[in-house]
Amino acid sequence: MTIDRFHIEMEDISPFPLERSADYSFWEETSFDELKENILVNLPKEKQKVFFGVVRNGGTFRLTDYYYRIKTD
Repeated sequence: MTIDRFHIEMEDISPFPLERSADYSFWEETSFDELKENILVNLPKEKQKVFFGVVRNGGTFRLTDYYYRIKTD
């Protein structure tokens, strides 16, 4: 769980399987650890908070070259 600058906990998506896609037509699995180490570490806390909230609520969110979402069957 990450805490923002107001000491509010952000949504935790780490236990969920994640997917990413460049164009919505093909989704590939990705890990939260990979996402955290390569992309989230460089994002401002406010953008992280929005990302976690959108993805946790079933939406997709674009970071760099990919859209991310929780894997659905």
